Amino acid sequence: MTMKYFKSGLLLSMALVSFSLMTSCADDLEVGKKIDESQYNKVLQNNAYLRDGKSNLSAPVVELYENSYTTSVKLNLTKPATTATSAKVAIDVSYLETYNQEHGTDFQLYPQELVSFDNGGIINFTEEKSGEVGMTITGGESVLEDQTYAIPVAITEPSSDFTVQNETAKHCMYLVKDMRNASDAYKGEDVVKGFLFFEVNGTNPLNAFSFELENGKLLWDVVVLFAANINYDSDAGRPFVKCNPQVQYLLDNNETYLQPLRKRGIKVLLGLLGNHDMAGLAQLSEQGAKDFAREIAQYCYAYNLDGVNYDDEYSKNPDLDNPAFDSPSTRAAARLCYETKRAMPDKLVTVFDYGRMYGTSSVDGVDADEWIDVVVPNYGGSASPIGNMTYKKCAGSAAELNLGGGTSLSSSTAQRLISGGYGWHMGFAPSPAKYGSIFNRYSGASTLYGSDLKDPTIFYKHQDPKPYKYPDDLYN
Repeated sequence: MTMKYFKSGLLLSMALVSFSLMTSCADDLEVGKKIDESQYNKVLQNNAYLRDGKSNLSAPVVELYENSYTTSVKLNLTKPATTATSAKVAIDVSYLETYNQEHGTDFQLYPQELVSFDNGGIINFTEEKSGEVGMTITGGESVLEDQTYAIPVAITEPSSDFTVQNETAKHCMYLVKDMRNASDAYKGEDVVKGFLFFEVNGTNPLNAFSFELENGKLLWDVVVLFAANINYDSDAGRPFVKCNPQVQYLLDNNETYLQPLRKRGIKVLLGLLGNHDMAGLAQLSEQGAKDFAREIAQYCYAYNLDGVNYDDEYSKNPDLDNPAFDSPSTRAAARLCYETKRAMPDKLVTVFDYGRMYGTSSVDGVDADEWIDVVVPNYGGSASPIGNMTYKKCAGSAAELNLGGGTSLSSSTAQRLISGGYGWHMGFAPSPAKYGSIFNRYSGASTLYGSDLKDPTIFYKHQDPKPYKYPDDLYN
């Protein structure tokens, strides 16, 4: 009986709604009225946008480890061209000021005479959704080390059969760094790279120099100072960056402990994680994320660091009446990464896939590939891409080196990383006292790099820049 009553009621309700809609349509219908079709223009038109051909990014960072770097500028369309399509790309000097104002940066223009385009920069294609033209960036004596330059490439002579909707779509911004004298960690453009967390409470980041291959190259490409914190300032009513004494010591002695790493090509990142209060990396509001991202950028530029790593741990629930906070979510974490990349587009934004730090693939219509550079997994796991990201941005193995957990970089693991297309392997907290067991876990180095990892000969004591002999001085 109940079900019969429900069906009858539903039929009666549907009849009433149908009658109401018919009456409404009859009342509103104007026969012969001309329809405004302008709202459909964006659906019908073919929109174009520029990307870098190698990375598919709109603002790729190019590191010159050799005398020249070759890539392509790619013109993409939202649907295949129906006729022969062409466009020309060239350097748009005037756009650099606009870009710097938008991002709060002060990048200088890369010397134009050191940039060349194949075919005069002209792109031709037919019945396809994309076309590209080669681009070469050459190093020069006038290019300064440790400075980011910009090459704003723009569509200058588009065909009439497609539309460029805005300045962002019109441009591809290349951010260029001269790394020719800092190439000790560079082992090739497409090799699997090493991502290392240093626990600053008791170990020295200079110990990354202990890990050297037989060919003289350094094993680790990135070192994370683990870790500073996000904390809540109750007086100011906002989250802020808090550095414990160990992190602050390294920052205060930057030229002694951090810049030697960078001068040999190892990137140094500031690690951030929660610290047992309501400030958290995955629970900031949009404005809170913008403010915190700007503070992170100030740290990275002031101390000449290469970026940040975010780890969503040890935070309490936020006060949602505070405008700096939002409910904990991957969406909020993604917003922070997005705003951080906007605040420092030439730096690395990396995440530890834990808690809510990773998972949302788009912010304001911008894909995660544009604002996440590396994602590393928990010990024993493998990271997976989101959005348009590829496995090149993911670590396929993770080892806890102090306690001996996680995945060792054996030959079979190394081969799995290569065949899986992974871009990174990760290690955490190496201690010189355990070098014997740690170095045994890296037998796969020869598979990745064609060169074995050398037995350690040096190590560094806590807060001491002097290299000591290993193992002779280990307990002296």
